[in-house]
Amino acid sequence: MSEEPSFSTKPLSDEPENKPKKPSRKKRSPETSSSSRENIKQTKISKQLTQIYQDDQGHLPDMKKIKIKKNHSGFKTFLGVIFVGGLLAATAWAGFFFMPSDQKFSEEKVELRVNGPTYVTAGTTTTYKISYENKQNLTLKKLTLNIQYPEGFVFLSSDVEAKNSGHTEWNLGEIAAGKKKEISITGISYGSISQKQSWRSFLKYKPENFESELQKAAILDVTVDKSPFSLTVNGSNKTLVGNASEYTFAVKREQTSAINKLELKPSWPKNFVITSTSLPLTKDFKWIIEPNKKLSATSSAPDSWTFKLTGNFTGSASGTVLQDNSGEISGSLITIANNKTFNLTDNKITTQLAQNDLNFNLAINGSLSNFNTQPGEDLNITISLKNQSKGDLQNATLKLSLVGPAIKKTTLLDWSKIEDQYDGDIQGKQITDNLRKGEITWGKSKISSLAKIAGGKEISLDIKLPIKDSSSINLSDLATSSQITVVADISFKDEANVVHNFSSNQIIIAVNSDLKFDTRDTVSPSGKGEKHQLNWVVTNNFHPLKNLVLSAEVYGDVNVELPTPIPAGTANFNPQTKKITWTISEMPESVDVLALPITIILNKINPTQALLVSKVHVEADDTVTREKLDFMGDEIKFSR
Repeated sequence: MSEEPSFSTKPLSDEPENKPKKPSRKKRSPETSSSSRENIKQTKISKQLTQIYQDDQGHLPDMKKIKIKKNHSGFKTFLGVIFVGGLLAATAWAGFFFMPSDQKFSEEKVELRVNGPTYVTAGTTTTYKISYENKQNLTLKKLTLNIQYPEGFVFLSSDVEAKNSGHTEWNLGEIAAGKKKEISITGISYGSISQKQSWRSFLKYKPENFESELQKAAILDVTVDKSPFSLTVNGSNKTLVGNASEYTFAVKREQTSAINKLELKPSWPKNFVITSTSLPLTKDFKWIIEPNKKLSATSSAPDSWTFKLTGNFTGSASGTVLQDNSGEISGSLITIANNKTFNLTDNKITTQLAQNDLNFNLAINGSLSNFNTQPGEDLNITISLKNQSKGDLQNATLKLSLVGPAIKKTTLLDWSKIEDQYDGDIQGKQITDNLRKGEITWGKSKISSLAKIAGGKEISLDIKLPIKDSSSINLSDLATSSQITVVADISFKDEANVVHNFSSNQIIIAVNSDLKFDTRDTVSPSGKGEKHQLNWVVTNNFHPLKNLVLSAEVYGDVNVELPTPIPAGTANFNPQTKKITWTISEMPESVDVLALPITIILNKINPTQALLVSKVHVEADDTVTREKLDFMGDEIKFSR
């Protein structure tokens, strides 16, 4: 048991119990006044403590004999931990805010720029510099630079070797504090005039006091504003429909460039018929220019090129004459880079057209415009004309021209089997190694009504001309040429004895490959049903084909078996849809026959069932004409 505290009547203060006498008013120094005030303050505190601790008899406890019992030690420990934690947190925050600024990372102090010309001439060599700078006192590590070039930029070199074959990524290691570095990239800038392209650069890095990867991006827009070549188009400003018109396309070098190939593509309306060109057009109607090619070993490359085409406007076919009675002849100068086409420059001329009084039409197989056909088909040609004037047309001469594929003097058109009721005069002419022209001419000696065509009178004549098939010509020898161009011409004198020449609408016939399909079926008994051994056979002798797909549905209670392996391509049978599909990625020129054997077991014969296999849908892409071949093959019927 603890001892009871003892009490004393002695005050807590050492001052005497008697109240001190009131001091006399004397002037005191500042030091004395301060000490006196402190003594008075201590006296007041002592009196307050005495009032708090004395008992009813006025006794005070002996503070030396009082023992204090310690309770709630865990709670006090918890408070201590909280206090220490708060102190540490405060210290950490203070360190963050008051630490030297050169130890803090700022993304704004990492700079990335793309520097170089923002306006370029197409086909010229340009150099761009990618600069990156670390403006702080921290090292940046694991730097990787990625570049997305403008679509017309062709990479030539860089002063730092790229890590990938596409020359778009660099490992740059690290960059120390306060350092700046750059990479120079040189290439050729291509693009269409006024086309805006962009350099896009991305810098990935890790600051030395970070674990996360950060990225900086920079973009530079570049515009192709000049062409190193110019193009002008000149020709007739006014012409009569049907009269010959000549147009000139002039290309001139304005500045040296790295462009080694140009394509000049003329364009004309549907009612314009080309009769001749100064240099042959390619099969897709272009002229090719090699601007840096020397004409001889001792000469330099030319600085200008001129091309001409001659033709006439027709007013016969529906919708071929423009509403404002004008025709536009234009040209585009094109270059190719990165497998993309860029238009360097273009130009055009508009010709005002004056109508004539002759309605002159050409139709083939019922069409007034371009269409497709195949070897072995017939061309049913109709020429019709009507004099819409009040006067007479005299001594008219009709001519039909057909230009088609040929090898040497052997043409795809079977002139030996032509059917012509008026027996026009036929003349052949070899144009190139792969093209031959045939002409049929009728005068008044062949068609008497051509001597005088009165106002309002109509004349029509029909011709049938077959296209040879693989049994008559080796089609593979003609694989590079696949078009037949047909046009009719008429010349006559009017009442004033003035000679006029007019052309009909021109028709271009694309001769697709001679893809054929045949189904062969051998039937034998099988239990309560039948066993059908089918063979799907495709033949092709003209153009290489791609993306062949043959499909058909099978009917009835059947089992379908396909060979393993498939002879060509892939084949499958879907039991849910009962559909057979045979897919062949390509059929080259060297392969003329492909076959797929199919076994179909008809488990039970249904007397009401008429078909075993539907018509076969055949699809393929002609790689020469770029046309889609799409037709239906025969179905398999039951012969009961």
